[in-house]
Amino acid sequence: MTDLATPAGGPTSSIDEAKRQKLLELVRGRALARPTDLAEDEVMVWPSLVVVEAVCATVFLLILVLLSIFVGAPLTEMANPNATPNPSKAPWYFLNLQELLLHMDAGLAGVIIPTIALGAIAAIPYIDRSPLGVGILGTSTKGRRIAAFSAVFTFVVVVAMVYIDEQFDRKQFGIGTWLAENHGASEFITGIILPSIILLVLIFIMAGIIYQVFKPTPRELIIGLFTAFYVSYWVLTIVGTSFRGPSQTLVWPWELPLTHH
Repeated sequence: MTDLATPAGGPTSSIDEAKRQKLLELVRGRALARPTDLAEDEVMVWPSLVVVEAVCATVFLLILVLLSIFVGAPLTEMANPNATPNPSKAPWYFLNLQELLLHMDAGLAGVIIPTIALGAIAAIPYIDRSPLGVGILGTSTKGRRIAAFSAVFTFVVVVAMVYIDEQFDRKQFGIGTWLAENHGASEFITGIILPSIILLVLIFIMAGIIYQVFKPTPRELIIGLFTAFYVSYWVLTIVGTSFRGPSQTLVWPWELPLTHH
């Protein structure tokens, strides 16, 4: 008969614990047997986190107050609906889209491309469902090399495209002008179809180089593509902020009007 009065921690409980440990060793996956007492691994929100955040907020507020006292804001005269500033620029976080507007159709630059980009970013968790490498910068050493390559490739390509297209009056390196003048191409072809083809070709070239050189996993390939998006966002923002002067022409930052420095 089974002794129902066996005390906790007795021989029977020791045998059950041993069996449980053996069963855990047979379970495949990332789950590991962890002690139930995690007090040594815990960090309390108060004071460990809240104090740090409060100190950072106080320092930031102090810096902001000092800047507002000693650095004058570059305000101009009151707005005049009859006089548009030249250049007239959007807020900095939209200057990347304003830069795209100079090179392609407004609908493509302002609606289609941002929608596709944001949709693709939102789909990443559904495409890449692997738990491996989560929380590790670049997932792996190879992932970090891919991110570095993608950053350099994107920076060089975007800067070169902006500069070259500027030399051809922002007509897709002159191809748009040639199609319109010699083949009667419509604005739909030169402003939407042609820029879309150029962007897709460049994306496939970069992805092909990454695939051939690095042999990436799906996660690492996504890292490369996301890095390209991130670098493009900031390069176009910087160009629109610091390198676009009157009539949105390319100028050096020190040649900008004072209010746009």
